[in-house]
Amino acid sequence: MPNRRVFSALDGPLSIQEEAQVWRERYRVLFGENVAGVILTTPEGRIVDCNEACARIFGFDSKETMLASSDAWDFYFKRAEREILIDRLRRPGNISAEEVCLRARDGAPIWVIARRTVASYVDGVPDLLQGTFIDITAQKKAQARLGDIINDLFQRIGNILRRVNKSRHPDSVPQIDGAEMQQCLVALDQMKTLMSELEISRLGRK
Repeated sequence: MPNRRVFSALDGPLSIQEEAQVWRERYRVLFGENVAGVILTTPEGRIVDCNEACARIFGFDSKETMLASSDAWDFYFKRAEREILIDRLRRPGNISAEEVCLRARDGAPIWVIARRTVASYVDGVPDLLQGTFIDITAQKKAQARLGDIINDLFQRIGNILRRVNKSRHPDSVPQIDGAEMQQCLVALDQMKTLMSELEISRLGRK
């Protein structure tokens, strides 16, 4: 790897070439090597630039492929969603980071934490928009699976408890048997383990 000179105020005034090199290095670190996906687009939808992380998030092999074959409108399931975003960016104030569902290259939904800002203005009108994305699709899928497990456990336990409640009446035919009792105990044990995992996850986010 070639040696890179680090410039500071102690070096004295920079030449035009040195200043250009400083800005190229800053751009490389802040944009090209950012682990988050970063994209620059015009309000009309043209993709001006993106980094490799952004290309991977949207399912492209490289940034070159993404730049050559895509339009920013392609990443929204509904055109109105981007239109609303652009309208918000035209107003004063910042847009907070938010969870957004976007559209990958193959049409699959991808969930990201998105921070959208105006990168530059022309005559007071947004000219270049920047989006920064952190992919949380895997976490969203895990949450969905967890929700399915919880619903299944509640249903199983609820069915058994209803049988137990019916068996309390003398004229009621259904009676809980050993197999059902074992099933209830297993479900309760699974619920206990699940609740412990949820608590660990909650503490880890603090």
